[in-house]
Amino acid sequence: MPVGNDMMKPLILMLALAVAAPVAAAEPADIKALLKDFERMPAARRVPDTGIAAVPAALVQGGVTRFVVDDWGGAPIPVWLLRPAKAGPNAPVMFVMHGVGRDADRYIAEWVEIATAAGIVIVVPEFTRAGFPDTLNYNFGAVFDDAGKLRPRAAWSYSSIDVIFDRVVAREKLAAKTYVLFGHSAGAQFVHRFVLVGAGAKMSRAISANSGSYTWPIGPDKWPFGVNGLPDGLWQPAKALSGPMLLMQGTADNDPNHSSLPRQPEAMAQGPHRLARGKAFFAAAQAAAKQAGVSFGWSCVLVPDVAHDNGGMAPYVVRMLAAGALPTGGDCRLLKKITPPA
Repeated sequence: MPVGNDMMKPLILMLALAVAAPVAAAEPADIKALLKDFERMPAARRVPDTGIAAVPAALVQGGVTRFVVDDWGGAPIPVWLLRPAKAGPNAPVMFVMHGVGRDADRYIAEWVEIATAAGIVIVVPEFTRAGFPDTLNYNFGAVFDDAGKLRPRAAWSYSSIDVIFDRVVAREKLAAKTYVLFGHSAGAQFVHRFVLVGAGAKMSRAISANSGSYTWPIGPDKWPFGVNGLPDGLWQPAKALSGPMLLMQGTADNDPNHSSLPRQPEAMAQGPHRLARGKAFFAAAQAAAKQAGVSFGWSCVLVPDVAHDNGGMAPYVVRMLAAGALPTGGDCRLLKKITPPA
């Protein structure tokens, strides 16, 4: 029997809707596939201001869990946690501070393979844009409010780290009494300023990698680009400059046109790109220690052929942790290149 136009219309509409309907993308099967997905979708488009909605299945399979810490002096912080199977009760704990994209999922994904092999517990706090808007509240630690008034120390973003550490230790039944604080890019800004204002009573070592701007420990600049004019007691050079902080600079992180390179006048005065700024900061810190008459405990290394890349820095971070105490002062030392497995 022939089909009339009136009977064909619903059928045609159904076919059109079926063709137009989006096909749900399959979840990445493993960490490598997940990282490729992240490359295709920049954090600015992928990460909501309110935070990442769920832990991807590939990360769950890799041993990643997530919980929220909300019992400190600021906004709730989702905490991404990797405890490899070989990380026993005495395993070391290392924080990995994410960059400006607030993409904790990518940062922890880039550490899964390396941390699993090394038996390190990795903690990535997710500082959402909703809870910690703009650089003032993340990179600069929320030390001052919008009006420039000093906030109570308990409300600093920096003050969350010791609390998160205590929650991780209790949750995982770990014996660790201290932690390593590593940060890359905006996370490196967080880390070195954390050190300069004396935060983190339980931190054993700080590692700042490929920071885009710095707080100069000498000279006329004011916070967040200098320590000049800080309230009494906040800048203590004997404490800030003598501790074990390691600056890591990728030798290929030398693009003056990089999309996320800070371009405030004070930042531009520190150097044309991240590599130059990191070297200049290390030299300025030594000059500050000499001027203040205090010991200098910082080290600096150059990571060969690595650009602005958290994952590229990771194996060198593990190498530095295994090396123990490092030479302090002088020029930044060039590391031997790590050849990735075939």
